[in-house]
Amino acid sequence: MGNEMISIKGTKNGLVIVLDPNHNFEDIRKTLLNKMESSRGFFKGAKFSIFQGSQGIPDNQKNELEDICRQFGLVLNKDSHTAHIKEPTKSPSRSPRIAPQTNNGEAALMVKRSLRSGQRIVYPKHIVVLGDVHPGAEIVSGGSILIMGSCRGTVHAGAHGDRTAKIVARRLEPISLSIADARHQPDRTGANAEHCQAARLSGTRIIFEKFQPGR
Repeated sequence: MGNEMISIKGTKNGLVIVLDPNHNFEDIRKTLLNKMESSRGFFKGAKFSIFQGSQGIPDNQKNELEDICRQFGLVLNKDSHTAHIKEPTKSPSRSPRIAPQTNNGEAALMVKRSLRSGQRIVYPKHIVVLGDVHPGAEIVSGGSILIMGSCRGTVHAGAHGDRTAKIVARRLEPISLSIADARHQPDRTGANAEHCQAARLSGTRIIFEKFQPGR
């Protein structure tokens, strides 16, 4: 299954939370809890199932993991049979993969790593980053951008003119931030924030506010 203890994959049926049962269960539980806490409602309302590989884990442990997901607003996909699906083969590529649907039903590109200086991601729809965007990194999205860590690089949402696009991050401290044709260079906007933040257009001006899932 690879070395990753827990990974979150998007399928046409919703989220699949893939875990490696070779790890200690307490470590698995803590890792899942940390991932859910860092998402801060990004996946709220999404259907999910847990894929545990061919080895599997006891039902009581699986139920505990499902309960954690429910606590963060995810909905168990009762029609899924992921415990019996064929384990995916390893891929040497670290390319981004398609993520679950966003609140408006559109697919998003999931980037399962932090972006460092010199790295650039361009995608015509929404982008979800499971990590940080460091100074010198750049994201250009035709839709919204969701970052489950700190944003300290250059980000441009709604690059093709979508003025409803948003930029959401656990901490917003970008070098440069743009939405559609509006540009803003914030001064450590989210340096002391204790909640996820969202940037959006209000008229011709970019404003910053506390992120509220579903809005």
